[in-house]
Amino acid sequence: MHGVLKSAILILTASAALPVSSQPTATDRSIALYQKKASASASDPLNYDRLGAAYLQKGRETSDFAYYELAEKALTKSIEIASPLDLSTVAPLTHLAAVYMGEHRFTDAAQFANQAAALGSGDLSPFAILGDAHADMGDYEEAYAFYEKLLIHYPSQQPSRTYSYMHDSRVSYLRFVRGDTPGAIDLVQRALSTATQANMPAENVAWTYFQLGEYLYQSGDLSGAEAAYQQALNRYPGYYRGLSGMAKVRVAQQRYQDAIELYRKTIDTIPVPEYVAALGDLYWKTGQRQEAKKQYDLVEYIGYLNGLNAHTYNRELAVFYADHDMKLKESLDLAQKELEVRRDVYTQDVLAWSLYKGGKTKDASIAMGKALARGTKDPLFFFHAGLIQRDLGNVEGAQEYLSHALAINPQFHVFYADQARQVLEQISAHRTARKLDGNGR
Repeated sequence: MHGVLKSAILILTASAALPVSSQPTATDRSIALYQKKASASASDPLNYDRLGAAYLQKGRETSDFAYYELAEKALTKSIEIASPLDLSTVAPLTHLAAVYMGEHRFTDAAQFANQAAALGSGDLSPFAILGDAHADMGDYEEAYAFYEKLLIHYPSQQPSRTYSYMHDSRVSYLRFVRGDTPGAIDLVQRALSTATQANMPAENVAWTYFQLGEYLYQSGDLSGAEAAYQQALNRYPGYYRGLSGMAKVRVAQQRYQDAIELYRKTIDTIPVPEYVAALGDLYWKTGQRQEAKKQYDLVEYIGYLNGLNAHTYNRELAVFYADHDMKLKESLDLAQKELEVRRDVYTQDVLAWSLYKGGKTKDASIAMGKALARGTKDPLFFFHAGLIQRDLGNVEGAQEYLSHALAINPQFHVFYADQARQVLEQISAHRTARKLDGNGR
């Protein structure tokens, strides 16, 4: 609960210090520096922008929403102080757009990034955030067009390393969504090379290694994924994303106790519903039912701790309820609420799963079709689609989807991989029985 308590404390004061037991990082030192500068020169918008940017970076490093709230306050102050059309507002507008992305306020993020881009300062980074916002809203073609603007402004010279990195790391995700996992891996590896050459901050490099690990994991390359997650941890020791990635690999390797320890370390850094639910599932898998229940209760507590959590974790709570056959009406309500602002393939998948668990199988099939329409090769998509098709009576479709999920990663989920095999065995046994009956048995 350390991260949650820290959030509650930080919300109360913009000058909150780190816990005395923590060693200050470079980002912490930047926060302290610009807190002093902003206090000493309250009329300088640059100090507030840099303070906001430091809070934003700390939010990236910890996934603690309190830092995003502090960043928003500092950046809003910077914009208020500066002249309305002054080019000095480009940076705080862009940083504020990034804050809104972190808070899943995608429309707001697009609005502020567009304002920054419209000022024509020559800074292309707002196009990256415009692309991010449209990608999360499911407008993949528009996202790609914005990402390309990071490069096409340089007809006579090579783009800077920063813009190349922004482009490659983001377009890699679009390639993954459309089913081109090898292409996604190639691009993110290129982004890693650029990030290293440009000596980017350790967390940014670690995040990119984490993305590489995700693509490799989704493709079933567990050894490659493990190496990428380990690189993320090497670049940024204790990185919660790297720890969670290693935990997923250990689950797939059926090294459950190791996975439990890794998820516990992840949650010690920042407890978010996804990781807490995964830890609960591992306790359940290993017969520790009371410990599992504690984690499941904690998922809901974190999800509704404050207004921002409740808004940001709609999708995570929806899938948690559906996975555990709890509050199925609320699961569907949350998925539909998320779809109002986030219309990407993952939200369509969660909507389909919530509809299916709520007994609305035909509607689930329609939503699942939208999730699969881009060609995304995610084993969970195929598992969900397989069960939906089975219940619709499409045995061939169910068999194809479930086989595809297991072909990608035979241990894609702590429970569902086994369930996929069981359903396939049932389908095979049913067909054998029908064949025997047809031969006059």
